[in-house]
Amino acid sequence: MGVDRNLTRSERQKLAMLEAQRLAQLGPDRSLDNITRLVTQLLGVPTSLVTLIGEERQWIKAKHNFPVSETPANLAICQRTIERNALTVIEDTTLDEEYRNNPLVFAEPRIRFYAGAPVFSSEGQAIGCVCAIDYQPRSLSEHERGILVTLAELAKSIFETSNTVGFIDSVTMLPNRQKLIRDLKTLNDRAPEQAALPATLIFVETTRPGYYNELIHGFGIDAVESQSRDVANLLRISLPSNQILYAVTLSRFAILVTQADRRVAFTALEALAVRLSDGEYETNLPTRLNLCTGYYDFEPRVTRPVDAFGRALSALHEALSKRKPVMPYCMEFDQAQRRQLELTTGLLEALQASDQLHLVYQPRVSLLSGEVVGVEALLRWNHPRYGNVPPLDFIPLISQTTLITPLTQWVVCEAIYAIKRFELEGVPMVVSVNVTTTNLLEESFALDILDMLDEQGVSPEYLEVECLEMEELLQDPRAVETIQVFRDAGVRVALDDFGSGYSNLNYLRRIPADVIKLDKSLVSDVASNADSRAIVFRLIQMLQHFGFEIVAEGIEDQATADRLRDFRCDAGQGYFFHRPLSLEAALEATRQRSSA
Repeated sequence: MGVDRNLTRSERQKLAMLEAQRLAQLGPDRSLDNITRLVTQLLGVPTSLVTLIGEERQWIKAKHNFPVSETPANLAICQRTIERNALTVIEDTTLDEEYRNNPLVFAEPRIRFYAGAPVFSSEGQAIGCVCAIDYQPRSLSEHERGILVTLAELAKSIFETSNTVGFIDSVTMLPNRQKLIRDLKTLNDRAPEQAALPATLIFVETTRPGYYNELIHGFGIDAVESQSRDVANLLRISLPSNQILYAVTLSRFAILVTQADRRVAFTALEALAVRLSDGEYETNLPTRLNLCTGYYDFEPRVTRPVDAFGRALSALHEALSKRKPVMPYCMEFDQAQRRQLELTTGLLEALQASDQLHLVYQPRVSLLSGEVVGVEALLRWNHPRYGNVPPLDFIPLISQTTLITPLTQWVVCEAIYAIKRFELEGVPMVVSVNVTTTNLLEESFALDILDMLDEQGVSPEYLEVECLEMEELLQDPRAVETIQVFRDAGVRVALDDFGSGYSNLNYLRRIPADVIKLDKSLVSDVASNADSRAIVFRLIQMLQHFGFEIVAEGIEDQATADRLRDFRCDAGQGYFFHRPLSLEAALEATRQRSSA
């Protein structure tokens, strides 16, 4: 791939120096030694070098008749060749203003003549030289200059050949992701008369997302790498021998074929999927393999390699999310990704604006007295382009970035303001805010929130933090420790969406909490289904026995409210009582229910 066009010249030079250093560490190369011998023979000079220039050192990668193997970079005459990016000839170094005082000139080995041709990296940056050296002044004919340039181009080819070390996956020994990108670029760079046939890039995932991480945790990396080799071999023997298989990750592979051969590849993959499902193939681990495929058809001459790669990958992700065995690329996939990217990058501006983010408040009502006993603060985003964006469209994205902490702090700040408004109205009210596991893993998160309460003179007892993602939370004891800090300070802790997802009762012993919120899916049919009534009734009894306050979410009718009241459920929340309200409307609803 080409160097990013946004890099500065100094950054490009830095990359070139790092590449030179990497190549210098690969060890000797006889082919480069042969180049130095050719230089001395064809140009009639006593000494020739192939050099690589780093930030501080000049490495002499190959040499003929020269006493040292490296020099400080600031003494290297090859620096002038690198700076000029072109063939450089100094007929008498003792007459050169820059180099006549160079120790390599006025002391041993007393270089008097220098000619160097730059060696370029695949990105077009000069990384070293092929140079001719003599110990007496001399000139270089045009023919000899051409020879030196040609040999420098040969040195470049040798270095690129050595780069194949970086194009092999060390686990499967298949061509790797970098080789795939390079092959895509090769197709893209062909001259019009050599234009490649329409192509298809196929991505194949062999397990469900995250499964290999679970296997690593359970069996260790060696066993999983062995599994990956087994899968690679299965794919190799299943695909036609002329179709190249690439290893992208331990569980993900790619196939680059002409569109004419696409059907042959899919037929082979379909046959392999059937044999895997029948248990005909066994790998070293007793695991179930499921092939999932995404692909993109493209014209190599008009499609950038990064676009071909990204679109085929988008198709695979869509296939995985929809659990489809095969999925072609569709333009809507990119549109969805662009929207996600715009939402993620636009949140910082939203935090600084005054008209994009706001909170609404959904009252929590006592099922016994009918009074409002709390409100849940819910975030809303009025995006300048997309309008009202549902929280589920951006919170999961933001929670994977560093913006989740300032966003949650913004929500808490607004919630503190609401708490103070309720106090001024004479109806002190608990305000609940949602926090993510990412928040809870922040070292100073709890202390920062407690400082905010203290600065505003608000008692911690009026703030409640609602925790989601129970499975993720329990995987890291730091999150549970943060919850304990909140609880020790008097902040209420609620566990949200109990009854959906990871609802193992065992975690209630491990997470210090005050409130359990029953998910809508658990209580929605208690009025019509006897089995649901029995489950919810016993569950409420058990949870209350352990001292939890129980809140039922998603109550939408009188019959459900009545049943939960009969079960002595503490509180309810849902459209039957109130939809999410503005702060002013929530204050009014509180006054009305409190005076009823």
